[in-house]
Amino acid sequence: MYNKNTDLFSDITETNTIYIDMEQSVFYLIQPFPNFIFRHLLKGKTIEEIKVICAEIPEVPADYKERIDSVFKQLLEFQLIVESDEPSSIPEPELNSTLIQSMQEDGFKYIIEPSNEVQKLLLDDPIHDVSLDGWTPFA
Repeated sequence: MYNKNTDLFSDITETNTIYIDMEQSVFYLIQPFPNFIFRHLLKGKTIEEIKVICAEIPEVPADYKERIDSVFKQLLEFQLIVESDEPSSIPEPELNSTLIQSMQEDGFKYIIEPSNEVQKLLLDDPIHDVSLDGWTPFA
């Protein structure tokens, strides 16, 4: 069984998950298809069980089993998941029309690409310009 790596900041939604490794300044975006796999892993499903579930997705690519294996390998390689004795407390993943449409529109993309643009993102965001006195209110 697996759980999310709690050493990293994460935000899990129905269609996407973001992870931010603040120490390494790396950002990961887990898009709809890999996110569906990721969420099932967190709920205690095995890779084989996930393959059976994904076989029911309309327009799923013929190589979906290899894509699932690749997503699993990436989640482990980037240490986004860790072994656990208990499933996560996230809501049960639901295969609904919104999620299916997101996967189809995204082309069932299965590559999780790390980006080091987090530092630039944080530097460009003025909300992070805080003095020792606190937030500067807008006039």
